[in-house]
Amino acid sequence: MSIINKPPEMVKREYELQEPIAVAAEKYAAFIQSTPDHVVNSALKMVLWRDADFRRWRKQQQTPAEKKDGHATTKAARA
Repeated sequence: MSIINKPPEMVKREYELQEPIAVAAEKYAAFIQSTPDHVVNSALKMVLWRDADFRRWRKQQQTPAEKKDGHATTKAARA
């Protein structure tokens, strides 16, 4: 087993942000010496993974095979 894990797969998507949010993401990225992509990914991950209602809904959307394997491959799970 390697000590360093490979980075997560990145998928290119296009979303529109409100101007103040885009500016804040860019400024926050500069503040932490990172990229706006990293800031947006991290912020969305925090919000989506902490939303208990969303987690329950995602679980309900899984097919029986996905529940058995523990893998969610539905469109909702990838979102």
